[in-house]
Amino acid sequence: MNDLEILVSINASERVGCVTLRRLLDRFGSLGAVEGASERAIAEVQGVGPAAASDIRRVLADRRGVRELEDAKRFGVRLIAYDDPETPPGFKLLYDAPLILYVRGTLLPEDAAAVSIVGTREATSYGLNAAERLAHNLAMAGMTVVSGLARGIDTAAHRGALRAGRTIAVLGSGVLRVYPEDNDTLARRIVARGCLLSEFPLRAEPNAVHFPRRNRLIAALGLGTVVVESGESSGALITADWAIEQGKEVFAVPGPITSTASLGCHNLIKQGAKLAASADDILEEIGFARSSIPLSREEDRLLEALRSGPRASHELADETGLGVGDVEQALGGLVKRGKAKREGEAYVRA
Repeated sequence: MNDLEILVSINASERVGCVTLRRLLDRFGSLGAVEGASERAIAEVQGVGPAAASDIRRVLADRRGVRELEDAKRFGVRLIAYDDPETPPGFKLLYDAPLILYVRGTLLPEDAAAVSIVGTREATSYGLNAAERLAHNLAMAGMTVVSGLARGIDTAAHRGALRAGRTIAVLGSGVLRVYPEDNDTLARRIVARGCLLSEFPLRAEPNAVHFPRRNRLIAALGLGTVVVESGESSGALITADWAIEQGKEVFAVPGPITSTASLGCHNLIKQGAKLAASADDILEEIGFARSSIPLSREEDRLLEALRSGPRASHELADETGLGVGDVEQALGGLVKRGKAKREGEAYVRA
């Protein structure tokens, strides 16, 4: 087998990661030499042991990598090795970087400008709306939105991003085994406007131990990680912990004080996470100018309506047909950008 086939074979063993591979290469000098080594010699390498050595010999003997590469070609999946220059910059800083990245769709250089959005699967309507709105505005500003394709906040973030730009879904399964299955249509849309990304073999089943590993990659891809809704213990908090460990900014969206779905976010803010009430808050902190976000359709309509003179929010809602909540949120954005200002109970163009 060639080096890539050997590497893909070894990646099929969940007992081997980047740290173990480095030890194997230090001992044997090359992937070809690892393939030719005996099980006993492999087991003697520090940190490997008999069980992992047996598994390595099994996947190499089965020529798993050859079949996997044939399937990847058939389904248009691209493989990126750990030492490839196209490996995302954030992954190169991980001590346990993926051996192989499976990419279904396109991974572009501009995806280095990314923000990760995560949160609970049991999201409230408030959380879903906040995640979709934030993702949409970040995508409008040219940011790639990264999330995990889970139900709830992840799904809302992907959908929001797809309305304006690119998004990446990092999976805890293989890229040909979309989970949850009811997000299969969404996954296909993501492939057309971004990519599904995984370190697991093509058809790997979703596994409880995969998701914490998946979370470190979500954090590594983003310049910052935004937690939209999270209980006091949640996978989203694991992603936030990974972001902190990687030296990335962590943001939390505040929620109603009565909502248990926002307890984790409130705790993050108490611990020093940046409060994220808008995309501007995030972009400003990671070094993107607030003015880089184009006006939303709602903001455009309100600004046009204000040409006629001062209007109260309920009057703007009547004139534009927008909901009062949407009007007030859009007006807040216009005020923050200096496009409008408040005068008593009314708003005027600035």
